[in-house]
Amino acid sequence: MSMLAIDTFPQERFGLVTGSKCSVMFPLRGDGVVGMTTYAKQLANEMFFQFYDERTPWQAEHGKMAEHFAMEHYREHYHQDIDSGGWYKIGDCGGSTDAERANMVVDFKCPVTLEGWLDFMYDKLDKKYFDQLQMYMYLTGKGEAEIAAYLIETQFMTDNGLTYPVPEEKRMIIVKVAKDPTWEDRLKEQIEFVINMRNKYIEILKAKFN
Repeated sequence: MSMLAIDTFPQERFGLVTGSKCSVMFPLRGDGVVGMTTYAKQLANEMFFQFYDERTPWQAEHGKMAEHFAMEHYREHYHQDIDSGGWYKIGDCGGSTDAERANMVVDFKCPVTLEGWLDFMYDKLDKKYFDQLQMYMYLTGKGEAEIAAYLIETQFMTDNGLTYPVPEEKRMIIVKVAKDPTWEDRLKEQIEFVINMRNKYIEILKAKFN
């Protein structure tokens, strides 16, 4: 059964800047205005209509469904003192963590290919994941974070009797994410633009639909 966004996220999430989308506010080049404006439109639409467009690809559904198994693997092979995450909100920012330890946010990633999983070991962490974990540390007040990339067969593989050639006890790659002491200040600088634009688009929607 497909997991709908409306079932996954709390209603109060509408219109908030979230960890999974906040990377657009920290562009590597340029001022990021185009990306932030597009994001502001999306936030306005969601906030006004209280509705999520369903854009979830099957890869994301796989990741969501695999989180339970990732949690159990983490608990068995790394740390037993891990709990399910929670929902947090500060001002116009919000997000749900996957899991937490005492001073640690843990975010599970479940790639759908062996190559994609191994990239967590070979390559520098994708910027969008870095910003996502910075947001979670900001929202929770925790000082440490890590990505736990877990390899598990897709439904297609299971249906066709395919398995990854990796022992079960070796199927998690941990990537530590250090807290950037400048990130929260930069967030506060950028968020004002996004929220102001969001509110302007909401006024346009009100003029049309109210």
